[in-house]
Amino acid sequence: MIHAVLMVGGAGTRFWPRSRRRSPKYLLPIVGDKNMLEQTVERIEPLIPPERIRCITSASQAPGIRAALPRLPAENVVGEPMPRDSAACVGLGAVIVHHADPDAVILCMPGDNLIAQAEEFRATVEAAAEIAESGKIVTFGIKPPAPETRFGYIHRGDPIPARADAAAFEVKRFTEKPDRETAEKMLESGDYYWNSGNFVWRADTILEAMAKYAPDLYAAMERIRPALGTDRAAEVIEREYEGLRKISIDYAVMEKADDVAVIEAKFDWDDVGSWTALERHVRQDDAGNTVIGKGLLRDSAGNIVSTTDDHLVATVGLDDCIIVHTPDATLVCPKDRANDVKELVQQLKDKGLDEYL
Repeated sequence: MIHAVLMVGGAGTRFWPRSRRRSPKYLLPIVGDKNMLEQTVERIEPLIPPERIRCITSASQAPGIRAALPRLPAENVVGEPMPRDSAACVGLGAVIVHHADPDAVILCMPGDNLIAQAEEFRATVEAAAEIAESGKIVTFGIKPPAPETRFGYIHRGDPIPARADAAAFEVKRFTEKPDRETAEKMLESGDYYWNSGNFVWRADTILEAMAKYAPDLYAAMERIRPALGTDRAAEVIEREYEGLRKISIDYAVMEKADDVAVIEAKFDWDDVGSWTALERHVRQDDAGNTVIGKGLLRDSAGNIVSTTDDHLVATVGLDDCIIVHTPDATLVCPKDRANDVKELVQQLKDKGLDEYL
């Protein structure tokens, strides 16, 4: 059976001031009427029922996720006591699922990606699951429409058998975020995909890979295993997490593993990484402005405006800016500095302005 492990971590700092500790990005309706996490669950539910969907999140945010997803069993929302990056998240999810179902295949994915074609996505998951049954680690590759420096890349190799409607390949190597010139060469070659961070693997396969390439993380997960399903679980998880190193699953396993396949995504995908993502999904006015809420933009073009609570944002002669209004904080920045919002949030922390985090 296919299980799902949703990686629901981080506060989405590039979406400040809408995204906060108490209302992280994945619990906000960034695009559409429903929050990002609920959209993710609805996308996979026809294939994977709620009892086989687990969310791995921070302990502080687990109550909010349980409230947002009441159809998931409460115990399926698992709180990490401290952030330890994606390798620990993957390991914890894998050992929990393997404890419940030793033969499980796992769809492991972020809880806040935007995927438009739900049926195509589920078909890709099923095709990937068939490949994963053979013991391969399968990742979803996004065919890049343009050179992009904010994603890692996957270099595909020889084709491998898959469903007739699926294109799957051996993986030659993973490449971390390239510079612009390298990204352009990758695009021209036609042999590279964006790394979406969506994976399908057998639970035992990923645990075996962790035992081989990240034995310290694997050992911690095996020490957690006996406590699963008992009233000691939270205590043991916290104790083990204190000693875990922070490392991504890409660095810990994926870049080292030698039996990895990539399946080409047949669906539109967006990681919705910053406010500029809204331009790709929200209708713009004749001047190229993207407005969510009430906006009056005079002689202004190419702006992104998000406002709440009937608050009107008005501009005159302003181009290519982001304006986000919330009841207690307002962001104004040029669009080409959108990624710097993350550093602004760090500055808030450094100055002790925790009430705005």
